[in-house]
Amino acid sequence: MTTKKVNKLLIGLLTLVFMLAGCQAKDTPSFLEVAGVPVSQRVYQYFLQNEKASTVSHYMTKYHTTYNEHFWLTKYGSKTPQQFAQDKALRTLKQYIVEDKALVTAGLIKKPLVAFTDLKKADQTGASLSGMAAAQKTHSALMMRLRSQYAKKYRQTITSKQLENFYSQNKDKYWGKPNLVNYQALTFEREKINDLGRFTALVQQVSGKSSDLSTIQNDFASKGFSGTFVMADSSHDKDKYYGNYLRASNSGDVQQGIIFIAWTSNETMSLVRPITVTNGGYYDFSTVKEDVAVKLLERRLNANLAKKAARAVLQVNKAALSKQKLS
Repeated sequence: MTTKKVNKLLIGLLTLVFMLAGCQAKDTPSFLEVAGVPVSQRVYQYFLQNEKASTVSHYMTKYHTTYNEHFWLTKYGSKTPQQFAQDKALRTLKQYIVEDKALVTAGLIKKPLVAFTDLKKADQTGASLSGMAAAQKTHSALMMRLRSQYAKKYRQTITSKQLENFYSQNKDKYWGKPNLVNYQALTFEREKINDLGRFTALVQQVSGKSSDLSTIQNDFASKGFSGTFVMADSSHDKDKYYGNYLRASNSGDVQQGIIFIAWTSNETMSLVRPITVTNGGYYDFSTVKEDVAVKLLERRLNANLAKKAARAVLQVNKAALSKQKLS
């Protein structure tokens, strides 16, 4: 075989090798693509690790399992906790990326997942946030701006009838006034309590009772514990008692006429007895009309984004994805 023929053969073989290599690279799926947006393993790990605590809580509550070295790969029901967390992470990623694409369209960011390029932010207290918390803070702030833009853009498309219907259907959730609560309160200062054990026993005796606190004030005083008695209502107490009342009500620990314990500060403890509770009613439609429009449009935007997220296509390299572990 001549040198010229050998060279042609080598060139042909090299061309074939490059073509095969190109086909192989093209056929090898990327790690993950969500709604046309490539997602790196690093970014995916942020979403996956963010599901760790809720997944552990779910399985311990539903299956009464024990968290140990076998937890993540043990099947409970139809899937392992590892699979459960991965599915949740992918659903969250779909919603996040659909929202990011909306932010791009609105001109608020240049490309999806941009929040993950700078993962250091400060929270409201000035404390430094990092990782997923920092990305979520950036994303949440941008979504607020998007909702504001959307509300301004489409405000004129909402009819008065739509506003009235939305107000009527959602006034309990958004536009209810606080109830007016009248109560008795008997407050003790910690520094004036000489025998804490005896005082605590007395408090436990009256907690849950329906006795008048002015009478209890005298009983405590006769045992050496002086407290200040007041009649108050929720519209004037600056949440001193009302905040405690709401927390106790939400947890089912308070009833009208029944005494409950409230720590009103680090230095004071109160016995509080709600006397009457009057329904606060609702803010008039005319005074909250613009807020009704904003919330209606926010709900419409959220529904549109949720539909897009549900239809978002996932391109997954299952082999590579299965290697992503929770730590």
